[in-house]
Amino acid sequence: MVAPTRYPRTMTSSRPWVHDRAMPHPRRSGQRRVLLLTDSYRPTVNGVVSSVDELCQGLLEAGHEVRVLTVGPTRRTTFDGRVYRLPSLDASHIYPHARLGRPVDGDLLADLVAWRPEILHSHTEFVAFWWARRLARRLTVPHVHTYHTLYADYTHYFCPHERLGRALCASFARGTVGRTDLVIAPTEKIRTLLEGYAVRPPVAVVPTGVDLTRFTPGDRPEELSASLGLTPGVPVVLSLGRLATEKNLAEVVDLLAGVTAPWQLVVAGDGPQAGPLHRQVDRLGLGPRVRFVGAIEPARVPEFYRLADLFVSGSRTETQGLTYLEALASGVPVLCRDDASLDGIVVHGHNGFRYSGAEDFTRSATRLLLDPDLRLRCSRAAVRTAAGFGRESFVAAICAAYDTAGEPSTTRVAA
Repeated sequence: MVAPTRYPRTMTSSRPWVHDRAMPHPRRSGQRRVLLLTDSYRPTVNGVVSSVDELCQGLLEAGHEVRVLTVGPTRRTTFDGRVYRLPSLDASHIYPHARLGRPVDGDLLADLVAWRPEILHSHTEFVAFWWARRLARRLTVPHVHTYHTLYADYTHYFCPHERLGRALCASFARGTVGRTDLVIAPTEKIRTLLEGYAVRPPVAVVPTGVDLTRFTPGDRPEELSASLGLTPGVPVVLSLGRLATEKNLAEVVDLLAGVTAPWQLVVAGDGPQAGPLHRQVDRLGLGPRVRFVGAIEPARVPEFYRLADLFVSGSRTETQGLTYLEALASGVPVLCRDDASLDGIVVHGHNGFRYSGAEDFTRSATRLLLDPDLRLRCSRAAVRTAAGFGRESFVAAICAAYDTAGEPSTTRVAA
């Protein structure tokens, strides 16, 4: 890895090396220079980061030049040969662990202009997005944007009035993504939402893919099972993701408490609801059946899927369902809230079950927990479903969207 470069506060003619390094190199036919822009990136773990990382890796494997512009953890701009990290300030008062990046950096802007990306693909609507707009004006290249987050489901973080919060979200979407050349929606649910917001650019539906070489069925990791103190022979239910109000894990815990079939729950993840969830489990007397393991390293995620007999989620705020796809690719049936974002992914009675109420949950969970043959059939169907959502097909669809955004007939919206 190249040692990170720290940009000087003022670039002078005596130090032109940054711009020399950024000059584009000769490329093979069909290659692109793509700049991915996101306010959230590794080492943070969330759906946006996973999607950007899958896209970055897939584009690189396809032979494209790719760089990432994101928000860094310090007050200095760095570049490691692939990732630019903007100076930032803590913004956790807006959203837990959030940081606000520097909106202006003349030296970095000059470096990016010298590299001359041919596609600007933003993934968040804050500082990184406005960097994309500035570069789009300067370079006259297409600006594509993926709309990842249902902000209307996060209004409790920034607005005490739900109706006002939802109206603000619609206005915000029109004022940001409405300036781009093409919007990518991970699901039909998101396209419908954006059309309801009356955003102006065309919207293309491109489901996010996963690395099918990483998420595969495999033997149960007995060492991990033993380290967690799990009971042999009792089905393992897995919840993996951020512990936040919008993920609705509290509902899952309440519903599992009413399931009389044997089960034990592993909760992998951390977040602002960790404390309340611990207290809820204690209050319900479920302590011996629940294991909170906290945040886990990304490299260990596949191991946790292989530990599970059933993946569960009560979330109603999904836009792309990456954890569901990862579970299915790992051969783990899914039990989840019925939601349009999962159409074509979790097929009720085929690779899992979708519930809309307590009775649905109890009935479906009981069937899956008591019937190993049903779990096996769902497991095999899960792997077949996930095969249609691999990283290669995801990247191919994204590149087709880039072609559409670059066509002369695409109407550009003024910045």
